[in-house]
Amino acid sequence: MLISRVVMLILGLDEATVLNSSYLLGTALNENVGAVISNSISAGPLYIFLYGLLTFLFNNSVLISVLTSTILVFVQAFIFNSTLIRNAAFDENTYLPGIIYAIIFSAHQEFLYLSPALLANTFLLLATDKILVHLKHRGSEENILTTGFLLGLGALCYAPYFIFLIFTIIIYVIYSGTLVRRYFLMTYGFIFSFLIFWIYYLFFGQGEVFFDVYFSHLFQFNEMDSDVINTLLLIFGLPLFLSVLSGAQNFQGAGLTNHQILIQRMMLWMLIFSLAILRLDSKMTLLAAQTMIIPLTFFSTQFLLTRRKRWVAEVLFLLLAGSSITFLIVL
Repeated sequence: MLISRVVMLILGLDEATVLNSSYLLGTALNENVGAVISNSISAGPLYIFLYGLLTFLFNNSVLISVLTSTILVFVQAFIFNSTLIRNAAFDENTYLPGIIYAIIFSAHQEFLYLSPALLANTFLLLATDKILVHLKHRGSEENILTTGFLLGLGALCYAPYFIFLIFTIIIYVIYSGTLVRRYFLMTYGFIFSFLIFWIYYLFFGQGEVFFDVYFSHLFQFNEMDSDVINTLLLIFGLPLFLSVLSGAQNFQGAGLTNHQILIQRMMLWMLIFSLAILRLDSKMTLLAAQTMIIPLTFFSTQFLLTRRKRWVAEVLFLLLAGSSITFLIVL
């Protein structure tokens, strides 16, 4: 929530690992613009380029990192909310998904900073809109190509997002009956985004190094960190609980349209893949869980909107907002 972020800026933020790591990446890029920069936060070249620009303009500014993050969260909340309304994901048009998305993103200080996963979420949400259009209308080849390109940009921000190409293929295979040649077209769109950066690095004689660095740690499971898992269970406990209840009540599809059922199943797949990302990051961190916020927002919203007793939904919403602010200050 914007108020929470402003409060934390006034109180003062401790410098997070992601802020220091991002600053080092941005500084390294500015010192050698043609170098392929390896890192420990699974940041892709697109994120490094963005942070290099921020570092060049504002140096190591906590304020700029938080403000950029805040803008991105609200842009993403708007994209997600608009996508759900456009696809009639719920029986009523509501701004609740966007509000819950911003609330959950305010549950920990680490989430306040610009991070690779946060930036990648922007492209995943844009791709989600394209995917839902295809599921509903059997979208054009331009739609398929754009979807692959957006997924590629997400993977160029945050390396573990590479698996969302697999996620999309699974969704299309199971729920759409997409023509085989369109899978190749989507994959081409995905690869094309990488080719742009490869050509850039090739100009500096770093083309082979680019692929070696990017893929060197991909699909290698990290070590389980019990402290991170416990913190995740704490801050995501209520949204996860609401999501489980929503799934238990609504997965039979009673009273839902066919497209609403597809959206629900797609969000379940997204939740599964976002859990996998926790293990694919270079190091298990809270930031790796930012992808989970998308499906958790969807299922939490679904649960609140289906309460016959409105006061129950209102109490749960206030509890969600209150716990988020509390965790932000305490943790």
